[in-house]
Amino acid sequence: MSEAQVNPEVDNQSVISEDSNNEDVDVFGQDQEIDKFPLLTSILDSSWSQILVNLLTIYALFGDDIRIIAFDKRADDGFDVITIICMIIFSIEIIIASLVRTDYFNSFFFWLDIISTVSQILDITSFNIAVGLQGSVAAKSASQLSQANKASKTSSKAIRVVRLVRLIRIVKLYKAASYSQEQAFKRQPIRTQTTKKSKATIYPSVYENINNGPVEQENLNKKENNTEQREGEDNANSQENRENQNMVAKQQQIDNSIPKVQQIRRQSMKEPSQVKAKEKKESRVSKRLSDSTTKKVIILVILLLLIMPLFSSDYYFEPSYSLAYAAEYVRVVAEIPNTKLTEINQTIYFVIDQHKSFDTPVGYITNPFTEIENYETPSYQYLRESSKSYYFELVDPVLVGLEYIGDPVILFVSDNSDVESKNSIINIVNTLFVSAVLLFGAIAFSNDANNVALKPIDRMIVKVNLIAKNPQLAKEMKLESDGTQKETTQIENAIIKIGALLALGFGDAGSAIIGTNMASSGDVDPMLPGKRKWAIYGFCDIRNFTDATEVLQKDVMLFVNNIAEIVHSMVDRYQGSANKNIGDAFLLVWKINDSQWYEDGNEIKWSNLTFINQLADCALIAFMKIYAKINREPKILEYRNDERLSQRLPGYKVKMGFGLHIGWGIEGAIGSEFKIDASYLSPNVNMASRLEAATKQYGVAVLISSELHQYFSNEVKKYTRQIDKVTVKGSVKPIGLFTVEMEADDLPPSKQDYPQEEKQQVMYEKKQIFLQQLESGDFNAELYIKRNKDLGLITKNVNQEFLHQFGQGFQGYLLGNWKEAHMLFEKAKQIRPNDGPISTLFNVMGETNFKAPSDWKGYRELTEK
Repeated sequence: MSEAQVNPEVDNQSVISEDSNNEDVDVFGQDQEIDKFPLLTSILDSSWSQILVNLLTIYALFGDDIRIIAFDKRADDGFDVITIICMIIFSIEIIIASLVRTDYFNSFFFWLDIISTVSQILDITSFNIAVGLQGSVAAKSASQLSQANKASKTSSKAIRVVRLVRLIRIVKLYKAASYSQEQAFKRQPIRTQTTKKSKATIYPSVYENINNGPVEQENLNKKENNTEQREGEDNANSQENRENQNMVAKQQQIDNSIPKVQQIRRQSMKEPSQVKAKEKKESRVSKRLSDSTTKKVIILVILLLLIMPLFSSDYYFEPSYSLAYAAEYVRVVAEIPNTKLTEINQTIYFVIDQHKSFDTPVGYITNPFTEIENYETPSYQYLRESSKSYYFELVDPVLVGLEYIGDPVILFVSDNSDVESKNSIINIVNTLFVSAVLLFGAIAFSNDANNVALKPIDRMIVKVNLIAKNPQLAKEMKLESDGTQKETTQIENAIIKIGALLALGFGDAGSAIIGTNMASSGDVDPMLPGKRKWAIYGFCDIRNFTDATEVLQKDVMLFVNNIAEIVHSMVDRYQGSANKNIGDAFLLVWKINDSQWYEDGNEIKWSNLTFINQLADCALIAFMKIYAKINREPKILEYRNDERLSQRLPGYKVKMGFGLHIGWGIEGAIGSEFKIDASYLSPNVNMASRLEAATKQYGVAVLISSELHQYFSNEVKKYTRQIDKVTVKGSVKPIGLFTVEMEADDLPPSKQDYPQEEKQQVMYEKKQIFLQQLESGDFNAELYIKRNKDLGLITKNVNQEFLHQFGQGFQGYLLGNWKEAHMLFEKAKQIRPNDGPISTLFNVMGETNFKAPSDWKGYRELTEK
């Protein structure tokens, strides 16, 4: 591939990553349902439609009672129209919900909605009259009056009973509010299977062996027999002793095999019952939910039993039969011989006056006498049939002895409008109370379920989806905590811990493996195809590790992990990720997002050069920080005083070499279904390793390839110098070698030593501060190096005169003017006598007596790997 070219202005290139983190991942398939009717869904979920339906729901619950309390029958037609509109809108809502809501059609709530909607037809007065549920004022005869009265009372009771079904719409209001909260919860950010069958054989238990028949029993006996025979052979000194031992062993086998088998059988047979008992043990979540539900149900039932009688009209109103007695009294008076009409008339008005103070005054009176006018109150014509009660008596014409017109009936009609209004008020209060009980019950019963189970499950779903989308987020998720550590909380925390362990085990390179398998509903498949990625590869190695391993023995793990903590934390802070830990070596990667690069033929081009500059600077700064930390951290400095290391390596110090290179690599799983490592394979990864190995040859801590050096910012380039140009084994393309000027002699130890529980939080905060600088555009590499204490200490002795003399000498070296280069290098060596690159170049040029070969092309072959 040709040398990378930079194109900072790319406007028309649309790059989509194969595993782009912008894709929504849903492990549980909740987002996979396709909305077939998006317009209907938007209508159903819109705020205006919700407000309209809620208002109509309130009308359905209280409208008919308000009609009776505040209006007379002249307003019935208007209420009928509103009720019909209400039924139409509810029907449309049911139809739309059946189309757009999954599992709604033909469900429990579907039929309840149908019943509650149909029940509103009983609120239509004209319908009730048409079907005979309410009497008509046209009824005149006694039989007709009796039937009308009964029909009116029956229909009124039936309507009130059926209307209770509409209370389920209170539940719909609650469910709508819960749905809105659920949508808000899904939009709220977080501060984030099928197991493949193993091919390995599962060994049967001893209990299974015993119960599998004589073959297994024989194998068990053979095993005991062989063991005892070996013991006999070890203790026998003669053929006779061996025979005796065998006989004893056989006898012991016969004597002990049956009790042993029975003991094992009895012990094994206890296991299923113990397991069964454990399975039946109630969890804390289940116990809390069941106890809470039982208590609340009992309280609600007791509350209903105590309060519901207060909402009965019988509690406030005694049924009045006075007009029935009055009608009979008037009949008796009328049938008395020689009774005058004035006396009958006085009796009628006496009854009227007496009932004016009653809750059910007289509204209408008809009599068979010609001379006596019928009585009717002014408001009687506006009374509904449901507000009338009819009381009549038949008069004997013979006994009366007077002329009369029409039926011989004395009819009293009571005006029950006041009682009916009060009943409606009681009914409204009853409805409000039952609604409050339903809402309280729904909230009370669901509260524990939401807090203990449902909300944790929702959080688990969100976390699993986030981990599937970006497994590295699991490392930053905080554990949930509660006083009792319920099982749901423990499972939720286990998901976070498992995700964090997966992220730590697989690293950034294994994110696609984790995410793909979590999102897949099939078996686990870790062997995913590799993907081509561009990244900065860093390789670092602990010097003298073999000697350290031999003398430290078991303490070598602590030794490596102390160094690894510094390496990993610094790489993570400066936008990189740890990939592989290979004993004394670490592979670090600064992966470049797929949206930041594209290939034009064989050339790599960048969509955002500033991002590449910053990432390259971060990679070098991370290695500079590691170099400073291993020479300043107290726990690393302690190894300088370790007697075991000092005896083996006098003057021992922890030293490391670093190599940095940029290029493409294949990211994927390496291994098999038994064990995999998520890593990178490419010549560019090998190049980083070779650069690290070459640091020993040049006597420097860091070697940087020219391919990466070209992307450093100008501020960082001031701290680097080129020390050679070579070709490596397996490549004919020359590459420049650069190093960074650092000195670690006599650095003061670090004073900050945070407790372990605070260290992660401090490291996280420092990482966020650095990330904010990058995102805000305030990051300046030179200022950062000068202001950072570690970086300032290791770069404070950079000598510009030395760099100038070395740079001129190196140009002579490249051009083949080796004698001139020799003189300039000598001047530079006077400033820094122990400079490793100068010594290396002197050795190279000294092989030909400081005279460039005739075929010198400006670079040499790096023979050492």
